[in-house]
Amino acid sequence: MNDIAYDISHLLDVERQQADVPAPRIVRAVPTVPARAARSGVAEAQEALARELIQCAPIHDAMVQQYLRLSGETFRESCAS
Repeated sequence: MNDIAYDISHLLDVERQQADVPAPRIVRAVPTVPARAARSGVAEAQEALARELIQCAPIHDAMVQQYLRLSGETFRESCAS
């Protein structure tokens, strides 16, 4: 092998050049105010819907119980005939 094959000075020069270059800065975008407002609007709508569903739950349960009672009586009446 010749001496050029073992010459690593060009590699060292490249390392020095890379060391002199500053690392790129990572800049993160700041979220805009309208994007937050849209999210909060959606969140507010979801919360309002959840509150309404919670308020309607007892009424819904009562209607289901009434339906089951009435349909059970109707079923028993039709079987008894």
